[in-house]
Amino acid sequence: MAVTKVINSLMRKLPNWVVYIILVLPAVYLTFALLGNQLGPDPIRTYQHKVGEFGLKLIIIGLFITPLRDLFNINFFKHRRCIGLMAFLYVCLHFLSYLVLDQSLNFNEVWKDIVKRPYITFGMISAGIMLFLSLTSNNLSVKILGPIYWKRLHQLVYLVSLGAVTHFLLLTKTWQIEPMIYFIILIGLLGYRALKAYQKRILNKKSNIS
Repeated sequence: MAVTKVINSLMRKLPNWVVYIILVLPAVYLTFALLGNQLGPDPIRTYQHKVGEFGLKLIIIGLFITPLRDLFNINFFKHRRCIGLMAFLYVCLHFLSYLVLDQSLNFNEVWKDIVKRPYITFGMISAGIMLFLSLTSNNLSVKILGPIYWKRLHQLVYLVSLGAVTHFLLLTKTWQIEPMIYFIILIGLLGYRALKAYQKRILNKKSNIS
């Protein structure tokens, strides 16, 4: 309990701008490494993979925030929006590196990839939803939509996470351990939420009957 109190106290005192700086540093490093041709024999693909995987990690970290609070009383909610927006930044870098560096803004080839390659399809859908969620990730949107509808809208992050993990799984083309680990973790996180929602419905039914 003492450790939990210390962690929560530190998180309350940690400014959001510090979290943004910490999370943007890998993107800065990787971008300069790409520009300096320091990412190996296939720098563009390496860059795409690393920024994409970092974005996926941040999406999953964001999904950990609720169970950490519920199960261990560890509260990172103050920084959840920061984590979500930075996840979107890495997804943007992943997408732009594909669009600009890989495809040279050839939208015909991009469209062919979307149609022919399922992993591109899942990636594009997830990125599009993330764009919409990021644009509405502000207090004004909460005020306009209302807290209940805003919360329901942002539950689309579950769909984003499934699409992102599926994108990674199909990209590797073989059953590699790394994307499988992400998949198992994600199923656990989504399963926890499904169980929590089910228990809440049962309690509501019981209270209505009584």
